[in-house]
Amino acid sequence: MKTMNCPVTKFIDSKMQRFDPLWQAQNGVGGLRSRYYDKTGVAKYREWRGLHDTMVDYRAWLKNVMSMAAMVASAPIPCLKGFWEYRWMGSYLGTFMFIDRLFEGYRGPELVIAHMNMHAIVQSLTKRIALVLSNDKRLGGGPRSDDFLPFDEVLPPLFLTGFKELIPFPLQTLPEFIICDVDQHIEPYYIDVAESFGLAADVCSRCAAETGVAIDDAFPIIGKAFLTTNMPCNASECTSMIQRRRVALPDFPVTLAMIHNEPGAHPYSTQMLKDAIAFVEKEYGIKYDWDELFKYARLMNEQNTIELEKWDYFKTPYSALVGIAETLYRLYSWASVNGTDPYFNKVDRRVIEIMRRAYEEKYQPFGGKTRHRAFLWGPSAVYYTDFPTWTQNCWGINIVLNMDSTMGHNMIDTEDPDQAIQDLALFSEKATMRHHAVGGWENVNALWAWAKNFDCDMVLFNDNIACKGMLGVHALMEEQARELGFHFIFVEHDLEDCRTVSRQDMRNCVNKYMSVVLNEKPLDPTIVEFDDSMAY
Repeated sequence: MKTMNCPVTKFIDSKMQRFDPLWQAQNGVGGLRSRYYDKTGVAKYREWRGLHDTMVDYRAWLKNVMSMAAMVASAPIPCLKGFWEYRWMGSYLGTFMFIDRLFEGYRGPELVIAHMNMHAIVQSLTKRIALVLSNDKRLGGGPRSDDFLPFDEVLPPLFLTGFKELIPFPLQTLPEFIICDVDQHIEPYYIDVAESFGLAADVCSRCAAETGVAIDDAFPIIGKAFLTTNMPCNASECTSMIQRRRVALPDFPVTLAMIHNEPGAHPYSTQMLKDAIAFVEKEYGIKYDWDELFKYARLMNEQNTIELEKWDYFKTPYSALVGIAETLYRLYSWASVNGTDPYFNKVDRRVIEIMRRAYEEKYQPFGGKTRHRAFLWGPSAVYYTDFPTWTQNCWGINIVLNMDSTMGHNMIDTEDPDQAIQDLALFSEKATMRHHAVGGWENVNALWAWAKNFDCDMVLFNDNIACKGMLGVHALMEEQARELGFHFIFVEHDLEDCRTVSRQDMRNCVNKYMSVVLNEKPLDPTIVEFDDSMAY
């Protein structure tokens, strides 16, 4: 945790300091954007972070390369067929530039944790790609083609782990849910496909993109049945209707209660999960194993226990887990893994140990240059995943917690099936983009309590311009922010369509507030305004 005192290291760092973009910005001779080719996300050279942290960065890069190599080696022919068949496969080639962009400016423990979290995602995702492509019926199928249980990405897979013979798999993960984080240009193609088919242009771009993927026949064909859902919002029903036609599998709509605080909502959601289990038992000819569920529920309970301890550190200036490293990991580990991979438990144990030491040593991330602590509310623009990194590097705004990170943190009973299914229903009702966005006004309005609890002086509100559920809240939110004393910034975006609201447009929402309202100067002038329209 302490800064390395090796004389050789200190000597090298002193000689190489002028190549550090943070030092350049501080001394007016460059900055983080200086190393990029214009309009792109392609860097002329890697970021120099000091000898120790640069080696940490290189080791992480090598581990991710090895994971990708293992993917190709385990399924060379299916991977080749996947690149030929699916447009979205090519976008995964931008993963390394994507990771570099995510953690720009990171140093010390926050860099170590960030790479640990990201490698967990990479190793999980590469294994999934190899497994799915090896059994994709579009590509010829494989020995486990019928053992998959595809389901909508917003349904938590934990309740399906009771089917020990099956492989629960969120269908949208590979062609839509993850890849739009990596490549801002991939989903507009699928949105155009959907609109050319007749879908209205004012539909949420996530729903439009998923619809386009289905129409373009870009979903892998796996399994014998399919679970759809109405989550995260009613617009998902349009997506589900197209998917069930193009995927052409027997399906069951798991329509959970939206306004789930109502008295009758939770029993209804509980029954829907029971009905979904019965449907899978019938279609696959197998029985649900509660002991198997309990095994994975224990893993998820451990993850959530550690997550709640992480929150304790987020409330302080001494958290070594910050920004997008926290958000992206929680999103993937909850929405896509959900207790089904023990490796994530191993990572969580290591991360929390680092966080404990950082707190004990009063370590401040980003060199103590944080000016504001912000809560990020609302579904984030997935075409600008590194937005939290930019806010810190440019203006010293540390996004200490994201709304999407607060999902499903209740514990699951591991002894009583009746209580377990009720716990799983609540767990599902608090899914990503759902609980605080469309779960009723009291859940939306809870943002102020969250922001206060995490000692934030600022709220950044993700304003998805196509979200019908959040229309009309602007005036209410701004009025409450003034009354409660929070700096409040609406950040407009179009979720998955970078053509409507660009990354620079999003940055300008923050730039104008910070420079005009707060009269502050940027930490790094090179990243206030720049053209990254051609970047991944």
